[in-house]
Parts: sequence; structure tokens; C-alpha cells
Amino acid sequence: MVALLLVTHGDLAKSLVSSAALIMGTTPLIESYGLYHGDSVDDLKDTVKEAVEKLDKESNGSGVLILTDLFGGSPYNAIARGLYELKDTVKAECVTGVNLPMLLEVATSVSYKDLEELKNSCLEIGPKSILSLKDKIQY
Repeated sequence: MVALLLVTHGDLAKSLVSSAALIMGTTPLIESYGLYHGDSVDDLKDTVKEAVEKLDKESNGSGVLILTDLFGGSPYNAIARGLYELKDTVKAECVTGVNLPMLLEVATSVSYKDLEELKNSCLEIGPKSILSLKDKIQY
């Protein structure tokens, strides 16, 4: 089973995991970390590296799908640097633009999809989950 790691600004990662659990129950092999005002990006990079190594091991080599909020943001940069330092010692992918529908999709699919399939699911569901209420219903 692929492990999930959410790394975002502030409480977003923790809140997304909590909201997903409210809807579907808890998911094994999922961790979340936030970067807060005054935190060190280097420390977050080290935390990400440790979490990826631990989760990859716990997933029996199935890999880790990392979800983050903002391309080019500090959490993204910490992830990129951490994965670069880990090189090919772990199996991991990272997708930006995390939202609740994306998390629900992958969290319900980790037991039967591999890492590449989960990454592709994120890339598909992310844009499809952004809709205009007015365009969908009349009020």
C-alpha cells in the first residue's frame, strides 16, 4: 500500500487529513506536516526526508505520494530538496495543488493503485474538482 505525506503551509495538511477522516474514516500510512511563520525550511526538509524514509519502509517499498499546496512555495522547496538528497534510495512522487477531493480520491485508492496510478489520479481529479456553483445549478 502506498503511503501518503501531506506537507503544506500552516495547518492545511493537518486539516485536510482531519476532514478526510471525517468523511471516510482514518487512513493508514498517512502523515501531515506544516510550515509555520518562523520555522526553518531546512528543518522541514529534514523532517520530510525522515518521513519519506519511514513511510517508504512502512509501505514495504510501495512508495510515498507527497501532496503539497503551492508549486514553488517553501514546503514545495523543502520537499524538492529532500527528495534530491534522497535520490533513488526511496520511491516517491510529489503533486502540488492538493485539495480535499484529491486527497479523498487517493486515500480511498492506496490499497489497489500503485504510486504512478495515484499520481495520475491526482493530476486528473484536481482540475476536475474545481467548479463554479452557478454553472452547475440554478439558484
